[in-house]
Amino acid sequence: MQVQVLKQRLKDNNIGGIDEAQIEYALQTKYADGDTDRAYEMLVLFQESVEGIVRPYNPNIHMLGAENRGAVTCYLDSLLFAMFARLGSFEPILYTHFEDEPRRRLSTLIRLWVNMLRTGKLIQTDIVCF
Repeated sequence: MQVQVLKQRLKDNNIGGIDEAQIEYALQTKYADGDTDRAYEMLVLFQESVEGIVRPYNPNIHMLGAENRGAVTCYLDSLLFAMFARLGSFEPILYTHFEDEPRRRLSTLIRLWVNMLRTGKLIQTDIVCF
């Protein structure tokens, strides 16, 4: 039922390219935890990231950063935060498009990470599987 509601909401807002498996995953993320509105937010951010859209820095948004995965990602999380939270110096990296699948997926994941950061969402460990 929730999958169909989200599928229709995406369609009504002209957001395509998201399949049912991705909708189900978004609903199961720690962020959404079954909430359709939160899952919709995740799906929009994901689709924007796929399309190369990067949310701008907004000083009025409190950024939460990322959850540490098994006490091994603190350095990576800190590095990404420092690179993309407020500085424009590294922004061009986010707009690079790759033809090969591994680099395209990685760049999409980094854009998703940045978009979540800049919209004030806690980046939880299950996001890297999106």
